[in-house]
Amino acid sequence: MTITLLSQDIALLAHWRGLTDVLPRLSADPVQLLDALPDRTLVLCDLDCPGLPSLSDVRWLSWNNRLRLIAASSLPHADQNVAALSAGFHGYAHAYASLSDWRQILATVEAGGFWIGPEIMARLLGTLRQAAQPNVSAGWRTQLSSREADVAERAARGLPNKQIARELDITERTVKAHLTAAFGKLGVHDRLQLALLINGMG
Repeated sequence: MTITLLSQDIALLAHWRGLTDVLPRLSADPVQLLDALPDRTLVLCDLDCPGLPSLSDVRWLSWNNRLRLIAASSLPHADQNVAALSAGFHGYAHAYASLSDWRQILATVEAGGFWIGPEIMARLLGTLRQAAQPNVSAGWRTQLSSREADVAERAARGLPNKQIARELDITERTVKAHLTAAFGKLGVHDRLQLALLINGMG
């Protein structure tokens, strides 16, 4: 995949460098760069980059309409996460997350999904559980192996991979593998879609 890295932080760009063979797009005017990028470009956007407008600026909705922007912050917090999602971003994560985490985030967004921070995901899933239909069909389980279903059910409750691994006595890598398999079999792209399906709202 071709990724545009939008940041002026040399250390962060060095961290992200392993994600793409394309050289980072350095621009004195990030607004001009966002305006000029081709439609559907996948952009990893450092929210601390000087020259970017606030997340309440309406231009973000326009850019996110035609680009696939993922917000990154060195000091992530829930309010900024919500603001980024409201501005149309396809994801939000810690800027210095591991490259393996970033590859998973990028793959999810490229496949049409959204990547939401764990705190916001837990809030959303809590709301979903309260609104879940009482007689939800468990037909989704028949499409998965027993272990994939166990992992999917816990993920749909908002549990992080580390906790799922601990509860099922498996590695986090195995959790990720089971989730990837479950997403493919159920035709969903991310945990939110999975939760909607499992709670009978998808």
